[in-house]
Amino acid sequence: MVLRPVPKAEGGKICLLWHRFGPYHHARFKAARKVLDVVGVEFSSVDPTYAWDRVDSKSPANMVTLFDRFSQDIPVPEIRRRVDEVFSGLDPAAVVIPGWSDRVPLAALDWCLRRRVPAVLMSPSQKSDAPRVWVKEWPKQRIVRRFSAALVGGGPQKRYLTGLGFSEGKIFTGYNVVDNAHFYGGAMKARKAGKALRKSLGLPEDYFVLSTRFVPKKNLERFLEAYVLYTKRVKGKAWSLVLLGDGPGRARLEKMVEERALRNFVCMPGFKQYNELPVYYGLANALALPSTSEQWGLVVNEAMAAGLPVLVSRACGCCEDLVKDGENGYLMDPLDTDQMASVLARMGQAKKKSTNMGAKSLEIIGRWCPDRFAQGLSRAVEAARSAPRSGYGAMDRMIVGAVMRQKLKGYQDQ
Repeated sequence: MVLRPVPKAEGGKICLLWHRFGPYHHARFKAARKVLDVVGVEFSSVDPTYAWDRVDSKSPANMVTLFDRFSQDIPVPEIRRRVDEVFSGLDPAAVVIPGWSDRVPLAALDWCLRRRVPAVLMSPSQKSDAPRVWVKEWPKQRIVRRFSAALVGGGPQKRYLTGLGFSEGKIFTGYNVVDNAHFYGGAMKARKAGKALRKSLGLPEDYFVLSTRFVPKKNLERFLEAYVLYTKRVKGKAWSLVLLGDGPGRARLEKMVEERALRNFVCMPGFKQYNELPVYYGLANALALPSTSEQWGLVVNEAMAAGLPVLVSRACGCCEDLVKDGENGYLMDPLDTDQMASVLARMGQAKKKSTNMGAKSLEIIGRWCPDRFAQGLSRAVEAARSAPRSGYGAMDRMIVGAVMRQKLKGYQDQ
């Protein structure tokens, strides 16, 4: 097993953890290093959920990889040993942890509590992500309250934590951001070379773009039905649909496209890497995200940074903070096919207005950049370090250990 060396910390270093460092995490990590002495720790160099290319850090001395295989396939004792080895070597002043249900985050929290090191929670979760039942929420409350401060996405995420009993004064926002300059610059270049790019990529003149995994919660089958209604309502004036992504639902979607005679309207180019995405945004008219459940929805950040109007499900965790209905896009009811079709038609009829909507997106997303993440993180770390150390009794140790032993299929990490 080849792992990056563990650097020896000098005093007040902050450990910043993620499951796997993808492009989004590197942008935040780079911003965080401007304001904090940060060491990045990724759980694994691989994962089964996101097909990102490996992003190599330009500062390997500030990055640590715990495992070269998926952490959910590793026994709990091995995880505990590796976490203890790395963190004891780093001797951090605080540890910043993504979530509360996966094995490695819980092992990191356990390490912090045993050694009385302040732990900061990072979370994109909102209450409406899933049905909430007391048998799951009660142990979650016990775990969450062991963190000294938190960094969350926005309003819904903050309310969920306060509902779990977390102190509102120790919750800060700005977790869910992307590298706005990457998407803006790439989109502008694509627009300048529009005609040639459209031809080489086989893209239509006008289209809605979706960038997502093809899994049930993304609601793509219902959205395709809404798109069929939309094409019938506007007859020959329909914008095309470009579905970026891949996943287990692809075969079913392709069958629907055939059965509903949509081959001339729907394009499915497959999964696109981070460097390719700005082109597809830059040549699009608007983004759509129709999910029935979405902790945040970073594709909305991406599209807004590219200057696009956005059509976003009301179930998405970002809509309260990023989408101003009628100003930079429209909100959709993900369970109402007719209403989604009406939103598509409304957007298509507002083509002249879409430039102003795109400008509004840029104005809003300008306040949601990596520097916002860095500022929120810095404030959360400061609050955590100044807070009294949380107790860690036998009941809490038992709960953390029990949740760690659960076999989870994946994770949500934004």
